[in-house]
Amino acid sequence: MALNEIKKHILTTQKTAKITNAMQMVSHNKVNHMLDMAQTYQVYIDHLRRTIMQLHYTLKVTPPNFTQADIQQLIRARNVNKVGIFLISIDKGLAGPYNANLFNGLDEWIKEQGYTHNDLCFYTLGKSGKKYCKERDYEIARSYYPLSDEPSYEEAHYFIRQLRQAFISGEIDELYLAFHHYGSGSAYHFGVEKLLPILSLNSNLPLDDGLKNEDPITKVYLIEPSIEAVLEGLIPQYIESNIYGALIQAKTAEHFARMTAMKIATDNANEMIANLQLQYNQERQVKVTNEIIEIVAGAQAQQKERRK
Repeated sequence: MALNEIKKHILTTQKTAKITNAMQMVSHNKVNHMLDMAQTYQVYIDHLRRTIMQLHYTLKVTPPNFTQADIQQLIRARNVNKVGIFLISIDKGLAGPYNANLFNGLDEWIKEQGYTHNDLCFYTLGKSGKKYCKERDYEIARSYYPLSDEPSYEEAHYFIRQLRQAFISGEIDELYLAFHHYGSGSAYHFGVEKLLPILSLNSNLPLDDGLKNEDPITKVYLIEPSIEAVLEGLIPQYIESNIYGALIQAKTAEHFARMTAMKIATDNANEMIANLQLQYNQERQVKVTNEIIEIVAGAQAQQKERRK
């Protein structure tokens, strides 16, 4: 390869490295922001769940005597004819194997559960998730466009209510969330969480260790108008909060995947630049050596001519 071509290749690769490095830094900032948001929101979800469990155990009635029929349906197990899966995927590229790992993980989970195509009904967030279902001939009940990089609760409120209504209306008998979780450290992993029905309020489960040594919640708070009424108000919030929490987790994992992909791209570009620079130096050294040889050979030829 000519020296000019190698130099041009080096300059092009350096520009690419600058772009990928800038994208890595942007994704890194988004990861930090979303991680703070996810951790803060998880505190809220955990506290909400703990409050619901405390109220339930204090009530000592299984299942609670709710007056609202739709709330009763949210905690009541039924014969499962149709399983709903809310699949959270991404459409933006440059995120490495994010979607591939998501879909492979879901394929394995469906196989482990023994579900057939007729058993499943999908609610997809993102065009890639919709494409996944079409390629495998799964039923798609509804499709939603992907959220912004920093999803707000108001932005997600529309389909969150639709998912809840789909269960209440009997369109599905169970609801699962399929998405990437952002783990501690530097990794993300695929997971499936069952959201509906909330069987923990419809069965005699052993008391959580964290609640055994605590006084009944009625000794701490004055509850009006009743524990059942408060639970009826908290359960829908808990369901919606879990869905929105999954969205935040998925977005955090997406930004982390993109940050990792851009770091790998930057490292590869820098390695390529180093190899090209070495090749450039070698080619230049060969060229200089050849020029010196030519000069020496020309000088020797002139000396021979003079001696004659």
